[in-house]
Amino acid sequence: MSYTIIWSPDALLSFDDRIKYLKIHWTEKEISNFRKRVKEYLETLSEEPLIGKKPGRRKNLHIGLVIKPVSLIYRVSKIKKEIELVLFIDNRQDPKKIKKYKS
Repeated sequence: MSYTIIWSPDALLSFDDRIKYLKIHWTEKEISNFRKRVKEYLETLSEEPLIGKKPGRRKNLHIGLVIKPVSLIYRVSKIKKEIELVLFIDNRQDPKKIKKYKS
Protein backbone atom coordinates (compact mmCIF):
# COMPACT_ATOMS: atom_id res chain seq x y z
CA MET A 1 0.00 0.00 0.00
CA SER A 2 1.39 3.37 -0.96
CA TYR A 3 1.79 6.28 1.40
CA THR A 4 0.38 9.77 0.82
CA ILE A 5 3.00 12.48 0.24
CA ILE A 6 2.47 15.78 2.06
CA TRP A 7 4.60 18.86 1.33
CA SER A 8 5.32 21.05 4.36
CA PRO A 9 5.69 24.81 3.79
CA ASP A 10 9.43 24.49 4.49
CA ALA A 11 9.74 21.68 1.93
CA LEU A 12 8.08 23.86 -0.72
CA LEU A 13 10.28 26.83 0.15
CA SER A 14 13.50 24.81 0.20
CA PHE A 15 12.57 23.07 -3.09
CA ASP A 16 12.04 26.49 -4.71
CA ASP A 17 15.39 27.63 -3.29
CA ARG A 18 17.12 24.61 -4.84
CA ILE A 19 15.52 25.40 -8.22
CA LYS A 20 16.58 29.08 -7.98
CA TYR A 21 20.14 28.01 -7.23
CA LEU A 22 20.16 25.49 -10.06
CA LYS A 23 18.90 28.12 -12.54
CA ILE A 24 22.10 30.06 -11.89
CA HIS A 25 24.47 27.10 -12.24
CA TRP A 26 22.70 24.52 -14.43
CA THR A 27 21.04 24.37 -17.86
CA GLU A 28 17.28 24.08 -18.36
CA LYS A 29 17.74 20.43 -19.36
CA GLU A 30 19.55 19.67 -16.08
CA ILE A 31 16.83 21.46 -14.10
CA SER A 32 14.18 19.46 -15.95
CA ASN A 33 16.07 16.26 -15.14
CA PHE A 34 16.24 17.32 -11.48
CA ARG A 35 12.47 17.83 -11.35
CA LYS A 36 11.97 14.45 -13.03
CA ARG A 37 14.31 12.81 -10.52
CA VAL A 38 12.41 14.36 -7.59
CA LYS A 39 9.13 13.04 -9.02
CA GLU A 40 10.61 9.55 -9.46
CA TYR A 41 12.10 9.63 -5.96
CA LEU A 42 8.74 10.60 -4.44
CA GLU A 43 6.99 7.80 -6.33
CA THR A 44 9.52 5.31 -4.98
CA LEU A 45 9.26 6.84 -1.51
CA SER A 46 5.48 6.45 -1.46
CA GLU A 47 5.95 2.70 -1.99
CA GLU A 48 9.07 2.25 0.16
CA PRO A 49 9.00 4.97 2.83
CA LEU A 50 11.88 3.61 4.88
CA ILE A 51 14.51 3.75 2.10
CA GLY A 52 16.17 6.80 3.64
CA LYS A 53 18.56 6.53 6.54
CA LYS A 54 17.83 7.89 10.00
CA PRO A 55 19.98 10.97 10.63
CA GLY A 56 19.89 10.76 14.41
CA ARG A 57 17.74 9.94 17.38
CA ARG A 58 14.55 11.49 16.08
CA LYS A 59 11.88 8.86 15.55
CA ASN A 60 10.25 8.66 12.13
CA LEU A 61 12.69 11.17 10.58
CA HIS A 62 14.65 10.03 7.53
CA ILE A 63 17.03 11.53 4.98
CA GLY A 64 17.33 10.35 1.40
CA LEU A 65 19.64 11.29 -1.44
CA VAL A 66 17.67 12.66 -4.39
CA ILE A 67 20.70 13.59 -6.47
CA LYS A 68 24.34 13.94 -5.42
CA PRO A 69 24.07 17.59 -4.26
CA VAL A 70 20.48 17.44 -2.89
CA SER A 71 18.91 15.36 -0.12
CA LEU A 72 15.39 15.25 1.26
CA ILE A 73 14.50 15.13 4.93
CA TYR A 74 11.11 13.54 5.54
CA ARG A 75 8.94 12.16 8.33
CA VAL A 76 6.99 8.89 8.14
CA SER A 77 3.70 8.25 9.90
CA LYS A 78 2.99 4.53 9.68
CA ILE A 79 -0.39 4.90 11.38
CA LYS A 80 -1.67 7.56 8.95
CA LYS A 81 0.22 6.07 5.99
CA GLU A 82 1.67 9.53 5.29
CA ILE A 83 5.08 10.90 4.40
CA GLU A 84 5.65 14.53 5.27
CA LEU A 85 8.38 16.18 3.22
CA VAL A 86 10.23 18.37 5.71
CA LEU A 87 13.11 19.95 3.81
CA PHE A 88 15.26 19.73 0.70
CA ILE A 89 18.88 20.43 1.57
CA ASP A 90 22.00 21.16 -0.42
CA ASN A 91 24.54 18.59 0.74
CA ARG A 92 27.34 21.14 0.34
CA GLN A 93 25.54 23.67 2.53
CA ASP A 94 26.66 24.72 5.98
CA PRO A 95 24.28 22.87 8.37
CA LYS A 96 23.78 26.07 10.37
CA LYS A 97 22.07 27.67 7.37
CA ILE A 98 19.43 24.95 7.38
CA LYS A 99 17.96 26.54 10.50
CA LYS A 100 16.53 29.41 8.38
CA TYR A 101 13.70 27.08 7.32
CA LYS A 102 12.64 26.10 10.80
CA SER A 103 9.26 27.61 11.62
